[in-house]
Amino acid sequence: MFDSRMIDALTEAVDDVCAQPLALADGAQVRAWARQLQAGIDRLEGLKAAVLDRIDESGAYADDGASSALGWARRELRLGDAEIKRRRAAGRSMRLLPELREAVLAGHVRVEHAEEFTVGLTRLGAGPMREASAEILLPLARVGTPRDVRAAIARMDELVYPERLDEAYKRGMDRRDLSLTRCGEGYHVTGFFDLVNGAKLATWLTAASAPRDGDDARTPAQRRLDAFGDLIDATLTHGMPSDRGVRPQLHMTVDASWLAGQAGAPLPRLVGFGSVGPELFDRLSCDADVTPVLTDGTTSGPTPQADVLNVGRAQRLATPKQRIAVLVRQGGTCAAPGCRHRVAELHHTMWWSRGGRTDLDGLVGLCGRCHAAVHASRLHVEPDGRRGFVFRRGGGTAGALLEDHERVQEHRLDGFLRGFADGLERARRRHLLDPRC
Repeated sequence: MFDSRMIDALTEAVDDVCAQPLALADGAQVRAWARQLQAGIDRLEGLKAAVLDRIDESGAYADDGASSALGWARRELRLGDAEIKRRRAAGRSMRLLPELREAVLAGHVRVEHAEEFTVGLTRLGAGPMREASAEILLPLARVGTPRDVRAAIARMDELVYPERLDEAYKRGMDRRDLSLTRCGEGYHVTGFFDLVNGAKLATWLTAASAPRDGDDARTPAQRRLDAFGDLIDATLTHGMPSDRGVRPQLHMTVDASWLAGQAGAPLPRLVGFGSVGPELFDRLSCDADVTPVLTDGTTSGPTPQADVLNVGRAQRLATPKQRIAVLVRQGGTCAAPGCRHRVAELHHTMWWSRGGRTDLDGLVGLCGRCHAAVHASRLHVEPDGRRGFVFRRGGGTAGALLEDHERVQEHRLDGFLRGFADGLERARRRHLLDPRC
C-alpha cells in the first residue's frame, strides 16, 4: 500500500535540516553534511525520475488539466523541457531495468548514470542491455562516471553496428570548415575539423603546448596559441606544407584477430580519438608504417612479453621499440590511476641510478606531472608481476594502495565484449541456417 504520510515525514525532515545553524558547525561537520546531502539528493533525484515516468505512463497529468507529462512538469515543478525529458527517460530505463532502479534508489549510482542507460536502450535494445547491466555496466557505474558508462555502451554499439563509425566519419567530412576573421584587436577562429585532421591537430597540439619548464605561468589556452605561432614561424622559415615541412604523426592500433576477421575482435582504435570503421582504417593504413607488437604470448616468466625487447644494463634510455610497446600496452595514456594525460616519459620502476634494468616489464609510461610526483616521493610505482603496475601514495611500499578502477573495469569490459560478440555471431549463424527464416 502506498503511504502518503511518508511525503509529509520527508518534508518535516527537510525543514529540520534546513533550520540547522550552519555557522555553528565545524569543518568536519560541514564536510560530512555536504557528503550526506549529496547522497540524499542523488537518491531523491532517482525517485523523482521514477515518479515522472509513472505520471507519464499512467496519464496522471490529465487530472490536473495538463495535456502531457512534459506540460505538467513544466507548470507544476518549474523544470526546463530538456531536464524533464532526461529525467522521465531515466525513470523509464529504471522501470525496464529493475537492477538499475534498485541501484539508483539505494544511492549506489546516480540518475546521470541512468540517463546513459537510456542511450543504451535506444541504441541496443532491452535484451542486450539487461545482460550488460548485470555483468558490466552497473559495476562500472558504481565506481566510474556517467562518461565511463557512455563509453562502454559505445563499445557495445560498435560491435553490433560497426558501419556507423564510417557513416559518422563521412558526415564529419561534409562539415569541414575553417574561418579566420579580423575581430577588433585580433582574429577570431571558428571551424569544424573532420576526424582525421582533428586527430592530427590534437596529437601535435598535446605535445607542442606542454609547459616548457616548471615556472611556465602561461595558461593552457595561451600555450596552445603560442604553439600555433611557433608552428607558423617554422613553416614560413623552413617550408610550406606543400614541401612536407610539417608532418603530424598519427598512431593507430589494430588487433591481429580483427585483421583475421575473427568474430568479436576489437575494432581498430585511433590513438587520441577512439574506434574507427573499416573504411577509414583502409584509408589510414594505405600508406602507413606497420609495426607488429606482441601483447600476449607464451614466453617464460610472469609477464609473457618478448625478451628480445629487454636490454638490461646495456643502455639507460628505452629503445624506440620499447617505447612503442609501452604506448600500445597503456593505450597511450599515463599508467597512474585516474590520470588520463598522454604518456610523456618512460620511468624505470627500479631506478637506473639504483641498479635498475631497461627491460619492458620494468618500464612504465607516465605523464610529466606523475613522473615528477614519483621522483618527489609523492607517488610510488612497482611492477605487479602480471604486466601491470601497482601505485601507492608516498615514496615507499607502505603507502596506501591507489585502486585503478578504470583499468580494472576496462579489462572486465573487454572480456564481456568478447562473449557478447560471440553470442551475436552464434545468433547470426542460427538465423542463416534456420530453414524457417
